[in-house]
Amino acid sequence: MEAPGIFLITGPVQGGKTTFLAELCRVLEKRGLNIGGFLCPGSFDSEQRSGFSLLNTGTGEEVTMASVLKTKNWMKYRRFWFNPDAFNQGREWVRECLMQETQIIVIDEVGPMELEGSGWSDLLEALEKAPVPLQLWTVRENLLPEVMERWGIPGDRVINIDKQSVDETADMIGKILDKKEN
Repeated sequence: MEAPGIFLITGPVQGGKTTFLAELCRVLEKRGLNIGGFLCPGSFDSEQRSGFSLLNTGTGEEVTMASVLKTKNWMKYRRFWFNPDAFNQGREWVRECLMQETQIIVIDEVGPMELEGSGWSDLLEALEKAPVPLQLWTVRENLLPEVMERWGIPGDRVINIDKQSVDETADMIGKILDKKEN
């Protein structure tokens, strides 16, 4: 089953997907589009990724998502400890978007946890059926085939940050939303 309205923004690990998506959100908001969801900007210590935040694209609210530091009551996955409250917060932000009839929902990012049935997987299942005109999910290029297969996303819904500019992507999204509204 093809997931309507879901586009994947892809590039290499630490290749700028979140930065690209943040800039794309700014451009689309300037064009008057209503965007919601979240970004997960990384933090670095000695040029090594040390954690992630969860950033609400609409309000700017931010919570700590993950850290390399062991944290009580957080869940360990690979080399990071994940804050379960951040997952709850992200789900709540998306629920609020759905109630407000947001035009574009942003999910940063879909990765190994989701492919294994944890992380945002329950949220993604709900969003597959949600009446959202357009969704933008980031995914590492090495996981792209698995994510495309798992969620039924065709190749023409992939935006490679190394091959398409923010402005080109914004123009494409604008045209798609115009067609949906007419």
